[in-house]
Amino acid sequence: MIISKKNILTLAFCITTAIGIQGQEGIHYTGKILSNVDYHHGQLAPAIGTHNIQTFRANREYPNKAEGLGWTYNHAPMLAYWNGTFYLEYLNAPVGEHMPPGQTMLQTSKDGYNWSKPEELFPKYRVPDGYTKPDYKGAAKDLYAITHQRVGFFTSKKGRLLAITYYGVCLDMKDDPNDGNGIGRVVREIKKDGSFGDIYFIRYSHAFNEKNTDYKFYKKSKDKGFVEACDELLSNSLYMMQWVEEADRNDPLIPLKKPYKAFSYYRLPDGRIAALWKHALTAISTDGGKTWPENAYRAPGFVNSNAKIWGQQTSDGKYATVYNPSEFRWPLAVSTSEDGLEYTSLYLVHGDLTPMRYGGNYKSRGPQYVRGILDNNGTPPDGDMWVTYSLNKEDIWVSRVPVPITDKAIS
Repeated sequence: MIISKKNILTLAFCITTAIGIQGQEGIHYTGKILSNVDYHHGQLAPAIGTHNIQTFRANREYPNKAEGLGWTYNHAPMLAYWNGTFYLEYLNAPVGEHMPPGQTMLQTSKDGYNWSKPEELFPKYRVPDGYTKPDYKGAAKDLYAITHQRVGFFTSKKGRLLAITYYGVCLDMKDDPNDGNGIGRVVREIKKDGSFGDIYFIRYSHAFNEKNTDYKFYKKSKDKGFVEACDELLSNSLYMMQWVEEADRNDPLIPLKKPYKAFSYYRLPDGRIAALWKHALTAISTDGGKTWPENAYRAPGFVNSNAKIWGQQTSDGKYATVYNPSEFRWPLAVSTSEDGLEYTSLYLVHGDLTPMRYGGNYKSRGPQYVRGILDNNGTPPDGDMWVTYSLNKEDIWVSRVPVPITDKAIS
């Protein structure tokens, strides 16, 4: 079949028009300000009043000043506000990404500025010797799992706070722990007195069950309220969207089985759910997240590479997205919108680009992998926007961004 030049031009026009229509109907950026990565701060005007707070600093030389282990890979933090307290969990490993053993740590704070010493929330997990993956060379021998999560907390309707992580398997440093061939997802309750409940599996991967794992299935808990909270979590399609990367590829709980990464969402004024993924991919669900368009598309005007992007409604009824507006993982910036669709501004949140003190597998520079507080995980009383992120994949930070978000001083 020979396609004429006229038909090619017509097809190109139709594609461009379709993308333009999608952009007008979905998330898009129409602002004129872009980041200049020749500068660590991107030459962006700061979001006035933003405070950057380091909650944890890696220290291999003096581990007693860190988590007590001297582990220097710390990444992918998650944030919640519950019972008058901030809760922050993050991934922790000795040297680098996909290098076992891995575990998940927890910090707490009453004011967001003074943070507790990290404590073990989900400990190291031993992979059974001899375990293999389909179509991948090698077998587990004296191997520990990798922890990973795209969502860290869930608050039930009756006020139970659950913490979540996933135990994945890396047979070597190039193996993918999020290939659907891990061990499974675990959950435990954080109680009001600061203590933790027992760890349970809430979802097994295909090769594992209660007979060949170290923790019981959550249904075996004698605490009916805990079981009820887990059931509620499993019925929440917006949480299941955040499980897709690690989950079995045919898991019926996952609404959209696509290789999109790091799902983030918020509710639009008309009740629809707007979604964002890495690379500024976006889509809109009209039924609360139960179903999605077959394909997401890149949000027009957004500049973003393979780091996370966070979106939320702010306390003044407007919307904000926080992300790295470049092909790198710096700077960290915030864009604002009146309606959750058209974004018009770009302000600096974290512009310091410090030297990486410790090398490691898949480590990258910059303030990255940002996450805020999900709409069911609490609201700090100050009404400001709180986000957390790692710096160079070794230190953990939070930022308090005053609302309304602007680059102008407000008297």
